[in-house]
Amino acid sequence: MRITGTLLVFVIFTISLKAQILKGKITSSDQIDLVTASVVIKDSANARGIKEFTVARNGAYEIRLTKAYKNLYIEVTANNYAKVGHTILNPQQGTTYTHDFILNHETTILLKDVKIFAKKKPYTEVKDTVNFNVASYKDGSDRKIQDIIRKLPGMEVNDNTGEIKYKGKAVETVQLDGDDLFSGNYTIGTKNINVDMIDKVQALENFSSNKLLKGLEGDGKVALNLKLKKNIRDISGSLNSSLGTFKEMKTAVDTDINFLTLSSKIKSFGTISFNNIAVNYSPFDYFGNFRTQNENANTAFKNSKIISEFSSLNILDNKRTILNNSIFANYNISLKTGPNTTYKSNFYFVKDLINSLSLNETNNLINDQKFATSDQINADKKPMFFRMDFDVKHSISKTSTIDYYFIINNEKINTSSSLFQNEKDFFNTEQRTENLFLKSKFQFTKRLSDKKAIQITSHQTFDNLYQNFKTQSQTSAVSAIQGIQKRKAFFDLQANYIRKIKRAKYNSILGTELISNPLYSDLQTEENPTENTSANDIDFIKTKVFFNNKLDYDWGNILIISNFNSAILHQAIKNNASKTEIKNTSILIEPDISLSYKFSRVSSFHFNLSSRVNPLIDNYNYSNNILISNRTTIKNNLDLQLQRTASCAIGYNLYDLSKQFLMNAIINYSENKGNFFSNLNIDQNNSQIAYFFLDEKFRNVDLSFKIEKYLPFIQSTIRFRTQYNIYDYKNLINYSELRNNISKSSRNELFLKSAFDGKLNFQNILQFNLSKNSTDANASFENQDLNNAFKLYYTPNKKWFFSLTYDFYKINKKANYSFLDLIVKYVPKNKQFNYSFNAKNILNNERFIEVHTSDYYTSIYTTNIVPRSLIITCNYSF
Repeated sequence: MRITGTLLVFVIFTISLKAQILKGKITSSDQIDLVTASVVIKDSANARGIKEFTVARNGAYEIRLTKAYKNLYIEVTANNYAKVGHTILNPQQGTTYTHDFILNHETTILLKDVKIFAKKKPYTEVKDTVNFNVASYKDGSDRKIQDIIRKLPGMEVNDNTGEIKYKGKAVETVQLDGDDLFSGNYTIGTKNINVDMIDKVQALENFSSNKLLKGLEGDGKVALNLKLKKNIRDISGSLNSSLGTFKEMKTAVDTDINFLTLSSKIKSFGTISFNNIAVNYSPFDYFGNFRTQNENANTAFKNSKIISEFSSLNILDNKRTILNNSIFANYNISLKTGPNTTYKSNFYFVKDLINSLSLNETNNLINDQKFATSDQINADKKPMFFRMDFDVKHSISKTSTIDYYFIINNEKINTSSSLFQNEKDFFNTEQRTENLFLKSKFQFTKRLSDKKAIQITSHQTFDNLYQNFKTQSQTSAVSAIQGIQKRKAFFDLQANYIRKIKRAKYNSILGTELISNPLYSDLQTEENPTENTSANDIDFIKTKVFFNNKLDYDWGNILIISNFNSAILHQAIKNNASKTEIKNTSILIEPDISLSYKFSRVSSFHFNLSSRVNPLIDNYNYSNNILISNRTTIKNNLDLQLQRTASCAIGYNLYDLSKQFLMNAIINYSENKGNFFSNLNIDQNNSQIAYFFLDEKFRNVDLSFKIEKYLPFIQSTIRFRTQYNIYDYKNLINYSELRNNISKSSRNELFLKSAFDGKLNFQNILQFNLSKNSTDANASFENQDLNNAFKLYYTPNKKWFFSLTYDFYKINKKANYSFLDLIVKYVPKNKQFNYSFNAKNILNNERFIEVHTSDYYTSIYTTNIVPRSLIITCNYSF
């Protein structure tokens, strides 16, 4: 028996020595590993008989031949791909042959004049890039590329700012064919580029804006790239012209022209628009004062406004409540002046006239005292904004670059209003804001080796803010003029050393910054026009020396990121009016550690623990009263104490595009010690707010959950997301004791959209928001609102498209509102033209009322609604 076994092993071993081994990879033309493919062995390409075969899985095949061949032919087939083959002449025994196959998509098969088309996959994945085919997500309602991005799996678009998140991460930039043409203000492109110009939207993970730092920077940044269609010529664009009427026979207009130029050295995109139907084509929000990610990046360099202009605050879409006359112009150009130098410039111009009609009625209950206030306001806001960005990148060598970036922007806003207060007093107010901002940034990058780099960065900025507010009573001899002048100069210099050691990436920054922020204000009244009723004359200086360290350690499925930031912070504030000065020097230590574990390619767990120290005086650096409205003044108790924050976050992410299944869950907890709290003194005619610092603790808990899945058995996508927040805060009202308040709120959304192959589809979004608040005096109150938006799409053929929208709102169980909108779109054979008809607010609602309750008042806020409009649009693409 042993002899038989030994002989069997010997025979098998001998055969294996003589047999040939064939192996290799099998991928598609777009570099995707094929899940399965058939590998057949023949004597020749024309041979009918199959000698041997195997099945390739996950892009790889290997077969040990059991027969001898003079010549052999390898044939590979896969569903929806063209067949390929390879011949090996005189194969040698005992030899391993490696050959890789690339299969092309088989999109059209011609059989007796009958064409069979394979359905194009909506997306493809290549390493860190996902390519979304725009055509796969169009449904006829799309006009700008932002409309498509909203539909892509894993994408979220902020309705107010246009900012985009992908897989829960903020998108750094949106490129156009690989160029960062918009310099971070990417909503210019997403809001204005026509959807018909774009072939693919590419989601780029582990993105690095500086090519010299590729592979050295920590992973995690996300960007998008818009791939243009191949038929886009040297000069392409679109002209959109809409004309119609409102209920009162006033003209409704929405016109814009976009143009794109392409050449080997120049790439540019420009847009000019005018509308009075509350469409904001610019990245700057004068409707609701929301700031974009790009604007937030400049927050540290700019003055904050003390007197705010009015904004739309209700839950309705701005397009339903804002009356405007907006002009927006933008031009972006990228020019390669040589093999090593690229020049980029961005120009922005905004001019608008925004009108608001509102009534705010408030019933106050404070310390067992009841009184009511009301303000009926007709206001016009006239912003005018100009901005120029310049960016020059020069490669000194293959391993070093210089980047110089400069911004200049000038903003002027004039706001006038007529106000009927408490149903007895008439006021006229005039508000003027002027802001000049200059910023320059210099950056030098040197790649020392494959694993080392240094970077030197410096910012120099200047911001000058002037505000003037005048109120004049028409029923009594009361008037006041408030003037404010703020200047802010910022300078920093930092050196960054970056290194990669095997699995670890290390980043160390040593730097210093200096801020000078003087403030002057004066309040004059008609009774004493030459004397200041209240004045501030403040000099504020802040200096910091910092040393920040970051270490990323990649341990396969485990990624550990640790930060240890340290600084010496010196603050000094001098009150020239009272001739007092306070100073503070602090040592700041801010540790931070994050852990990420990948369960698989599509799912991961995240944990973060951090500690922060925040100076707050920047927004509270004046001590005497400043008039911010016809009835409200504010002031602060100057205090240089710091806020300390400890936070913890736990999250789980699952993004499986192949199964069209997304899930995200995050829990955030933070505990803060120290903050500026408000002391309110309110009566029927005036409100006085004094902010003071208390070294008290308060906490914030935030839970969010999102799940999205395509259900093939109903051919629909369903999404549910919810966010629950618990926040506690403190305040004083009319000389009360310090009040402890707890706010609990939840925001919920249920989304359902069909993807039927037929002519009829629908989309429904149900949103429900609830907030509950309580005080330590056992007073509690609740606010809730519900919105259901139902859209019905009908596409009888390729030429016609119909969309009917029904919006329903319910506010605090007391008020119901319904809105009906209609879109009809026609695309003729000449696809350069298309036409549409748009009817909004068909039911002609005239006003919208919101009722809200707080810990000391109930308010009824009424705003006018844009009347019924009927608009005809013609769009021409060239």
